[in-house]
This record gives sequence, C-alpha cells and structure tokens, in this order.
Amino acid sequence: MKVGVYVGDHSPDTGGGYSFQSDLLAALLRIAGESGHEFILLCGQAQAKATRDRIAVENVTVAGIPAPSWFDRVQSMLHRDFAYLRMKWPRRGLLQREAERHGIEYMWFLGSDCHLLDMPYCAVVWDIQHRTLPWFPEVSSRGEWDAREAANAWFLRRAATVITGTQTGAAEIERIYQIESRLIRILPHPTPAFALASSSNADGDVLTRYGVNAPYLIYPAQFWAHKNHVNLLYALRELRVTHDLPIELVLLGSDKGNRSYCEETASRLGLSGALRFPGFIPREDLVALYQQALALAYVSFGGPENLPPLEAFALGCPVVAADIPGAREQLQDCVLYVNPAKPDEIAAACKRLFEEADLRATLSLAGKKRAAAWTGEDFVRGVFSMLDDFEPIRRTWP
Repeated sequence: MKVGVYVGDHSPDTGGGYSFQSDLLAALLRIAGESGHEFILLCGQAQAKATRDRIAVENVTVAGIPAPSWFDRVQSMLHRDFAYLRMKWPRRGLLQREAERHGIEYMWFLGSDCHLLDMPYCAVVWDIQHRTLPWFPEVSSRGEWDAREAANAWFLRRAATVITGTQTGAAEIERIYQIESRLIRILPHPTPAFALASSSNADGDVLTRYGVNAPYLIYPAQFWAHKNHVNLLYALRELRVTHDLPIELVLLGSDKGNRSYCEETASRLGLSGALRFPGFIPREDLVALYQQALALAYVSFGGPENLPPLEAFALGCPVVAADIPGAREQLQDCVLYVNPAKPDEIAAACKRLFEEADLRATLSLAGKKRAAAWTGEDFVRGVFSMLDDFEPIRRTWP
C-alpha cells in the first residue's frame, strides 16, 4: 500500500508528545526497508526540507504540505459537526486533498492528531482524559471538553484501527466510544531513545548550574492541575518536617497555567527554599538530573501511560509512581506505587528509598530491564504488521 505518515507539529517544549513522535519517525526512517509498503511523510514545508536529508531507504519519500488556511480550519469544523455538509459540500479538506494528490491509500497518524479524512487510517490515542478526568480545568474549561469530545467521537469511530498502549486504555476506548475490540491494537509507548542511548556518566556540574542540592526528587511535568504538583508539595513537607529529611524537589516543565498556584502553595507550606523550578531544560541536563536523583516522583493523575517513568528506568533512576488505572500494566513491579491523592503515602515511599540502598538498587536494575524491553523499532514493526493485515482489504477498491 501507499501509506501516508502524518507528522504533527510538536515542538520540544510539548514534552512527551514530541519525544513519542520524534522517536517513531526516527525508527521508521531506520527500518522502513523491512516493510513492503511505500511511505510518504506528510509534514510542514520546513520539516519536510530537514527530513529529506535523513532518508536512506527507497520506500520513504517526503511531501511538504502547506499550513491550513482559516477557511480550511472552519471547513474542517463544519464538516466534523454536520454530516449533511460533508455529503453536499464537495470540497475536500486540506489533508484529504494532499493525500489524494499523492495517491495515498491509508493514513498513519504518527501522534495523537485528529483530522477528518474520507479514507482508511489508524488513530493513535495517548489518553482520553477529558472523559476519565473531566473535572480538571485543562480538559474542561473554555470549551476544551466539547472540542475534544467532538474530535474524538468522529475521529476514533471512523478509524480503521485505533492504537493504544494498554489493555486499560483499550477498555476505556471500547466502553466510551463503542468501538469494536477487534479494531483496537495495543502497542505500548516505546522507551524514549535519548534515555536508552545516554552515557552512564552523569554530569556532576548540572546540580551547581541549577542550584540543586542532593538528595532530591525530580518531577518533569508540565504545570497542569492533573499533574498533581500540589499533593507532591504536601508530601515534601511531610518528608522535611515530620521525618526531618533534607530532601529537595526539582520541578521541570513549561507553565500551562498552574505554576503560580504551585509556587503560592509551596510558600504557604514553608517549602520555597527546598524547591527548584528550572523550567524547560536541555535534554542532556535532564539526563544528568535523572541520574543523580534520589527518585522520580511521578504522581500524575493522568494515564494510562506516561513516558517519564520509562526515561527514569533507562537512566537508572528509581521511581515512585501513582497507582492509577493502567500504571501496573505499563510499569510492572519496577516502581513503588502510591495513591496520588495521599501525600503521606508519597512521603513514605520516598522515605523508603532514602533509607534503603538495596531497594534503590533493586528498582534501578528492574527498571533498566523494563526500559530495554520495548523500543521505537518495536512499535513501528507493530504498525507494519497492522498494515499487512489491512492491505488485502484496501485492495478491493481503486
């Protein structure tokens, strides 16, 4: 088949979405020759130009596509919401026009983008948190819930295949959007390549550069409410006041509207001197901070999959993780699980890691093994298999 690969416009400061998409694109460019399909990368003009130089296989080409005009965006919204218009308004959407121009028979959305297409495609679902955690402002306020629901309800139900990472995620999609289980394919998040490839020699100067004192906990997460920074702050107060442990907390990530509230909470709890807010930092500095941390405290309410625990695993950093639906399926027995709504549980787990060197070593070893078990190449080969299964169906029409 002629397969379009839609490369969404994710920038490095978007965090996990950028890592996920970048790793899959790099893996595809390495192993595309293993597949009998032809791949056409559809991306913005600038990215297309940069990507062409990376192609070393014959069955991959790049097509730069223009940015959608305001008219294209309005048309897409109207077509999504009004089936009658789709039937009577013959003008195709931008991505549909580009796909037809290049003779594409099937579209693979590399990330979690949602676009209207009248052709077979596979959708990648990272989460449906507006349904599972609808009370958080980042998925509900200012029409965000309605926009996500409208996009997902159309996009997922029209997909030839829906890719998700866990049985938990598959069950949520099947239950909420009434999608047949045979149309859902489980391909776990791959461990980020930068973490697997990093040297074991940590940069000791990174602590000085960011004013960090060991021992410290690290939490790379954008400042959204569902990332649960506030309960982690209460846990830090428990560690420092109740247990008299000199542990600091390094909070990494871009401000999505909740950082000032976190800073106010820290000040009220008397923790300002124990916190560091480096913001978005270079990847090599992130690696060094992982490698020297007491633990990753990943207490997000969101899931069912998350990338930072996999990064920490690859870099030998022990993990304290929220026991949310899907977490045990993804992280297995490689972490200490806690109720993310109970700061005393978070503090108790961190205290164990501070006091028990053998436990830290055990979790570090188990995490490295888990990190190496599933990579970007494994994910892409799973997509190849899915495409092979669909090819006999697609050949039944021109």
